[in-house]
Amino acid sequence: MMRFVLALGTLLAAVAAIPAFAQPTQQPVEIRFDARVGTEPARCGQAYADVGTAKAGLRFQDMRVYVSAVKLIDASGRAVPVTLTPDDQWQSDQVTLLDFEDGSGNCNGNAATNKVVRGTVPAGDYRGLIFEVGVPQAVNHQDPTLAAAPLNVTALTWPWRVGYKFTTIDLQTSGGAGGPNAATGFSIHLGSTACGEGSPMTAPSAPCANPNRPSYRLDGFDPAKSTVILDMGALLAGTDITVNAPKSASGCMSFPSDGDCIAIFDRLGLPFDSKPSSGQKWVRAE
Repeated sequence: MMRFVLALGTLLAAVAAIPAFAQPTQQPVEIRFDARVGTEPARCGQAYADVGTAKAGLRFQDMRVYVSAVKLIDASGRAVPVTLTPDDQWQSDQVTLLDFEDGSGNCNGNAATNKVVRGTVPAGDYRGLIFEVGVPQAVNHQDPTLAAAPLNVTALTWPWRVGYKFTTIDLQTSGGAGGPNAATGFSIHLGSTACGEGSPMTAPSAPCANPNRPSYRLDGFDPAKSTVILDMGALLAGTDITVNAPKSASGCMSFPSDGDCIAIFDRLGLPFDSKPSSGQKWVRAE
């Protein structure tokens, strides 16, 4: 009997020592983006009509956007950060460059494009998405010639006291009523402003007063099936892109008091000149 008990004990100990099948603790995730003008894909080399308050014509010259602070919303409603996968081109561990221009038609840049944020999250069921358009404060003010990808594209920066252009959307425009303020180009260069006094080639000692990083939440977003749509037509719907506000830079360069930014900031979901936004109107999920 004693030998039976000892044998049984040995067997139970051996069973207990067998490791359970390891469950994956992390799962890869890809979050897809696309740019549109209403229902049409926004592409270089294509012409678009009826844009903005002047029902103007439009051709793209650039379409690049930095996104960061990406989170998925799990089944319990908890926002779970996505750990970005650096690739030495489009992503670091803090920011992703979305590049919708392919160098064709009137577009700047080159043929390479990127419409995906890649990373990992804890294994689970996710039903929503949160992200920001912008470069995080910690890496927003640096010499781009010394920065790692994707923050090494000098065309996407201002002097580093101000930092990076979070959106570089450049347009060739046509139509409109003409007049002394008529313009054939319009840009949307979103970035931080009011970054303190000092040399433009030094980083500010404190965060900029106007960080201008809009945050978006898409409930019901399924990372396996959904795509984030950035609708340029909706972003420009309240703006006449055939004129430029007097004594201001071309289009909306984020500077306070630039009249070309009023409707665009409202549709980005950002306050402008102390006026709160009525809510973003250009980001949706399909």
